Amino acid sequence: MVSAFPKLAGLGEKYLYRQLQNIKSGERVIVEMTGILDANSDQDLQDMAAYYDSQQRSIAGAQEITMIGYSDPAEALELGEDLYRGGNIETGVPSCAGCHSPTGTGNGPAGYPGLGGQHADYIASQLLKYQSGERASGANAKIMQGVAERLSNKEIKAVANYISGLN
Repeated sequence: MVSAFPKLAGLGEKYLYRQLQNIKSGERVIVEMTGILDANSDQDLQDMAAYYDSQQRSIAGAQEITMIGYSDPAEALELGEDLYRGGNIETGVPSCAGCHSPTGTGNGPAGYPGLGGQHADYIASQLLKYQSGERASGANAKIMQGVAERLSNKEIKAVANYISGLN
């Protein structure tokens, strides 16, 4: 698996369907997906979302990373866990678990994706895209932009790594 691309299995049917709609309409631009969905009907998009959501998620696994300011990889993992479970009250970052569940399985009815086991590199890249405003499509983009703008690069790396080990 290439860590630059998302794992689609178990992300959530409602979330996947919305993303497929956004990609097809051009609201969310993903160069690698350009034109791929053009001939698909709305029912096709719903079927794709249902199929990928029904697949078994595989866990990428958190890595023992060392970050600037941390000599012990366990400290970096602890930072990621603290952010995921409790947020950062000082900077106004909410808990990730509040929307994406304590185990990273998401909230299907709300359309919040299951993130657990996703590639850390992919999660970090998406948080950076939310932070820069590059990722702005969909109903929940403003929520994620508000979260990401309050995260430091160190926090993004730590929380992305932690999420990749959730199952």
